[in-house]
Formats: sequence, structure tokens, C-alpha cells
Amino acid sequence: MVSRPGIGGPTITAHLICSGCRKSGQLGLRVNMPPEAIDKKFKQSGWRLDPHVCPDCIRKPSKGNIMASEPSTAAVKSQAKMFTLLSQHFDAETGHYAKGWSDKKVADESGASPAMVSAVRAEAFGELKEPSEISALRSDISTLESLMVEQIASLRTELAKVSKAYA
Repeated sequence: MVSRPGIGGPTITAHLICSGCRKSGQLGLRVNMPPEAIDKKFKQSGWRLDPHVCPDCIRKPSKGNIMASEPSTAAVKSQAKMFTLLSQHFDAETGHYAKGWSDKKVADESGASPAMVSAVRAEAFGELKEPSEISALRSDISTLESLMVEQIASLRTELAKVSKAYA
């Protein structure tokens, strides 16, 4: 920040330098402001702080998303093997693997990571679904829990009556 004498009193100027293109940003202030308020003013004028990036550099397309090189032959073979194994051992309609197969086993057999197998399976073949037996068990457990709550309430009422009778 720079303070200079000016007409009608001193002027205060806050400066930023872009970390990308070295462009200088200036903000004229009439009064001395706290750093948070100055940061807010720079953000309102389009700057990004930490690191300092000017509005022009923010608008530039990023070159980081461009693929640097072609995938290796091993990566292509691994991906092809993964698709073959998923096609053979995963039933998209039921959402289940064949007995003994899982995302981890497909990853181990194909050389791909388990996270990649899981993402590709979910996107191309569908999500894993819970077996119908498990869904039925969950439903039964829920029913039993509600019956248990009713039974406990009934027993508490009965206990209150007995306690009242002998009190």
C-alpha cells in the first residue's frame, strides 16, 4: 500500500501483481481500510487472491486439461481386459456379479485400479444392487423393530398399572 499526498488529502493506493502475467492491479482508497475490505474490493473487480490472478488470466482457457500423451499399450490392454471381464461376469439387469467375482477381482485380473473398475462398471454397466434376499431381510427387521416398540410400550403401560395398584 502506498500513501501519497493529493488534492483534498492523502490518497492511498493498494497494489497487486498477477502471478501469471505480472500485470499490476491498483485500487485507490479514500480512507485506510482493513486488509479484509481491500481483499473484498479486489475480488469485486475480478481478481482472485492467493495466489494473485488478474481477471484476464482467469478468463484464459487452461492448458492443464489437454492430454499430454497417448495412453500406453499396457493401459489400453488393461482397459480392454477390464471391459471383457465386466461383460462376462457382471449382470447389468440384476446388478450382481457372478459368484466369486467383484470389482476387486476384476481389478486384480485386468491390472486396473479398483476405483477405475468401480467407476467404469457404474457408468457403463450399472450400479451394484442389493440382492432381493437382503432387501427382504431389511424389511423383516424393520417390521420386527416396530413390533418390538409396540410391545415395549404395551409392557410399560401394564407395568404402570401394576405399580399403581400396589402403591
